Amino acid sequence: MTLTEKRQTIFPLDWCRREGLERGGPLNVFDLGKDGLLIRPVKAPGKQAIVKLLKQIPVGRHSPRQAATIVNQALRHARDEDRRH
Repeated sequence: MTLTEKRQTIFPLDWCRREGLERGGPLNVFDLGKDGLLIRPVKAPGKQAIVKLLKQIPVGRHSPRQAATIVNQALRHARDEDRRH
């Protein structure tokens, strides 16, 4: 791989196909310091996982901050569950 002056690169095609990124897509990049970078594709949780988790949201009024926390926890849980399947 080569990094251009504009900080662009092209990922290996076999990796892109394996990760479902032939047409591009979002990536999480984690800086590991001297150990390098960890690059992982962002995968959306499955529909069933989202439906299941949204049914678990506590009933009642929530502040915007509480609502954001609930949604973020649900999405994180859904992604973790999808990785296990």
